[in-house]
Amino acid sequence: MNKKILLLEDDRNQAKSLQKMIQNYSKNIDIAYAATMVQARDILNSSTLFDAFFLDISLDEQKRNQDGLQLAEQLQAMPRYQRTPILFITAFPQYVYSALNQLHCFAYLIKPYSEKAIHQQLAALFENKRTLLLKTSENIHIRLSLDNLQYIQAHGRYMTFVTTSSKYLSRQYTLKELTRLLPGEFLHCHKSYIINQSFVKNFDFVNHFAHMLINGEVIPLSRNFHP
Repeated sequence: MNKKILLLEDDRNQAKSLQKMIQNYSKNIDIAYAATMVQARDILNSSTLFDAFFLDISLDEQKRNQDGLQLAEQLQAMPRYQRTPILFITAFPQYVYSALNQLHCFAYLIKPYSEKAIHQQLAALFENKRTLLLKTSENIHIRLSLDNLQYIQAHGRYMTFVTTSSKYLSRQYTLKELTRLLPGEFLHCHKSYIINQSFVKNFDFVNHFAHMLINGEVIPLSRNFHP
């Protein structure tokens, strides 16, 4: 099934150029184009479900408005698009802080951008699904590789994400949300833990522990837990 992108860009020449770059990357990507907020909302009211959004932040560079940011806020208020990646395009670097730290966008590109940069972002969007966008307690946005994520521990309103090399503290998700988001090798093994069974050395169902491969850590198991 083809991937679907909604492109919001008021400059038709830039829109055509960007569409060509995307098509050069893959013919299996369908692009819906909107030049205005009204057109974008009409497209969103259709039955099409989009896999990603490419949004120009300012649709009127003379006035330097922020229509693209406003549309992103509306998208994130829609249940079906709350976690759909948004890539911002802008000629004004001062808007990047809002795009990253307030709207948690997937990425941004500063005009003029290259075809190589577009292809790199498309590869990250559609070829590398094994990442988790995480906002840390220091308000830093990072992409965690799920292949390196050993386990997650909940304590109070915070969670510790333990990878093979680092630990990150965050309050962005709940364990219930993560159980739904993470792939099948991640197991909700205890009221306070999710483990990646790829890093489990063995399960001890007598003493109710999972022994981890790295650093020999011991993770508690609920009494009714079985992988």
